[in-house]
Amino acid sequence: MELRLSSRFAAWAALTAAVLCLCACSSYQTRPILDDDGQVRPGSVASLEPIMLGGVRQWILVRGRDARKPLLLKLHGGPGQAEMATVGLNRLLEQDFVVVEWDQRGAGKSATGIEPARDMNIDRFVEDTRELTQLLLRRFGQDRLILVGHSWGSVIGLKAVRKYPQLYRAFVSTGQIANYSQGLEVAYRFLAAEARRRNDSDALDELARIGPPPYASGDEHAAQRTIVKWLGAYGAFWHSPQKFDRVGWMISSVEYSWYEKLAFPLAAERSFQLLMPQLAAVNMNADVPHVAVPVYFAVGRHDRMAPVEVSQAYFAALAAPAKEWIWFENSGHFPQWEEPEKFHDLLANKVVPATAR
Repeated sequence: MELRLSSRFAAWAALTAAVLCLCACSSYQTRPILDDDGQVRPGSVASLEPIMLGGVRQWILVRGRDARKPLLLKLHGGPGQAEMATVGLNRLLEQDFVVVEWDQRGAGKSATGIEPARDMNIDRFVEDTRELTQLLLRRFGQDRLILVGHSWGSVIGLKAVRKYPQLYRAFVSTGQIANYSQGLEVAYRFLAAEARRRNDSDALDELARIGPPPYASGDEHAAQRTIVKWLGAYGAFWHSPQKFDRVGWMISSVEYSWYEKLAFPLAAERSFQLLMPQLAAVNMNADVPHVAVPVYFAVGRHDRMAPVEVSQAYFAALAAPAKEWIWFENSGHFPQWEEPEKFHDLLANKVVPATAR
């Protein structure tokens, strides 16, 4: 009997240890970059690591076929929508850049960085961006890097390059948010008109239920989910015939442990709640009227999440030493993923030569 109890206890202890490991462990894995013979490519870099930014632990993923190539730092959207799970979409970029994916405080692998909550503000994110930029420049022996900002990240990115232009070769925007509140109004009007044109009673009912913006505090996320749902249905969020598969990307990701995968949505929700009031107040015409670095706006022709007419008005007014607007004809809000070959071409064959010195 004692032996049987000991065996049961050992099995229970092993199961408990496994569950605790699942719940406590972070993944440190990323797939190596291989050569044509299936061996780790000499001179490549593929690391997933925690660092300290602004006094909290945050995670970066650094990948490139040649560690001497230009640095490319990506700022993800959301707030809270960390993007390491989409690393497979960076394969072309990894050929010509050292690509850095960063899970910002409060998001993804950096979920615990949501505390202290008082630091969940745009100014702190800009300072985190500066700290990370300086860390990367020191590590790779470069003097400037290319900053890419998507959606929420486009706001952080433009504010960072305005404040610290000496650190950046260029800023590349995708899904540019110029005035979030105005953009939401434009998106709602588009959906209402499109639903009427299609005689889509389900969409009309749901849009009538949330009503037009602005939305009361606490209702923003539910309203945005409805708007994103119907933008997606009408090809105005993700336009490419390839499936927008955030869940599939996450499930197949080795960069996130199962605990981190399961915790991802809650962290994103909490980040959104804390940062939404600041995002709703963003007016880039007033906040960033000029920058001292070249800027490139990569714009999905069908983007209604960050409506083109709003970002285009901002681009026209933005003062910069050089600026270029590039249409991605087959994209919505994610031109960097929907047309990866064209995005790679923009960065490798236009931005890099134009900003070399």
